[in-house]
Amino acid sequence: MVNIKLEKIFKKYDNIQVMNDFNIELNDNNITCLLGPSGCGKTTMLNIIAGLVKQDLGDIEGIDNKKISYIFQEDRLLPWATVEENILLILESRYSREEMIKRTEKYLKMVNLDDFRHSYPEQLSGGMKRRVSIARAFAYGGDIVIMDEPFKGLDFELKKKIIEDVLKLWNEEKKMIIFVTHDRDEAILMADDIFLLEGPPLKIKNKITVNIPRDKRKLEYEDIKF
Repeated sequence: MVNIKLEKIFKKYDNIQVMNDFNIELNDNNITCLLGPSGCGKTTMLNIIAGLVKQDLGDIEGIDNKKISYIFQEDRLLPWATVEENILLILESRYSREEMIKRTEKYLKMVNLDDFRHSYPEQLSGGMKRRVSIARAFAYGGDIVIMDEPFKGLDFELKKKIIEDVLKLWNEEKKMIIFVTHDRDEAILMADDIFLLEGPPLKIKNKITVNIPRDKRKLEYEDIKF
């Protein structure tokens, strides 16, 4: 098991100290939720783990030679490319043509979008675009899947359906998933570990390990205290 450790991380933007001697350890093969208010530093932490942003000081362990799939807050689909092409394009650097097609078909079926493979983003609903982003991230095959508020703006029933899609993919491959939210319902339904965060600067207020089987969970579960 290879965990990710952030040790003594400092990060400042202009006059805002976003991270100040911040430490956290994330467990491999788990779904970890970072739960906290907007602007507390969650996305900065994700971007540092993904290598998109460099910390000012501090060390990170457990990400060397790891491939990362990232689901951003925005869908980031290419408007001129079909659903299928949006996935195939990011696979070119990793797989043969045959494997690219196989992976694209597999993950589109898993999120129930196989019938929309030739559609363009403008023809899709917001929830469908999110599912394309999720299928694309898992098709890429990163060792770590990072999701930054992936269900933002979705109604409750659609959110539940997409969470089921993500958990179906995770159950098959057991990758490390790190996801950010400020929605406790999402945390309860998905996570193994929930870090309650506040800031800036980013701080861990509490850590909750959820031992309830996912198929037994319900919203506002009485044994989970926030």
